[in-house]
Amino acid sequence: MTVLFPYTRLHPGGRFGLGSVAGPPLWGDISTLFGAVDADHQQPHTGLDIAAPEGTPIESPTSGLVLDVFAIGVGEDNWEAVFGNSVIIQYGEYVCLFAHMTAPPLVREGDRVQVGTPLGRVGSTGQSTGPHLHWGLAPVENRYLLRDHPAGLVDLLAYIGRPGPDVERAMRLLTEAMDALRGS
Repeated sequence: MTVLFPYTRLHPGGRFGLGSVAGPPLWGDISTLFGAVDADHQQPHTGLDIAAPEGTPIESPTSGLVLDVFAIGVGEDNWEAVFGNSVIIQYGEYVCLFAHMTAPPLVREGDRVQVGTPLGRVGSTGQSTGPHLHWGLAPVENRYLLRDHPAGLVDLLAYIGRPGPDVERAMRLLTEAMDALRGS
């Protein structure tokens, strides 16, 4: 499987026991997994929720194109009632939703973003139970990440870089370099 988000890492544990995310779009604990059905989600959850303090910066996890920006009180769209201040960005053959931002997104439709481009800040706008980022992924044919769209939704955990041989190799090379500097 292709890694869409190579700068994002998953770690076990976290405050909710579901793991945590390190690197863009933000650092935080996973509070709801894709597909979860629970007291807050009567239908399968459409993304990954990452809990973080309100105001935590949200950054683009890779290079892409901003397709849509939604801001509460702007336009005549009901989107904001569910996802609040949010942005949809195309990353190759996929689109990502970054939702529940505290204020309107910092990017505009048509902007090109790179790894680390500021998108907004964690909030609790729309249908939200507390400050978090709702991060959704779908094939580009499902531009608005609709639950019942024929193209479907995707569990983005399968597309995140994970600690493994690349991290282990980097640590080994770093250790070797440090030993060489010390003359061991």
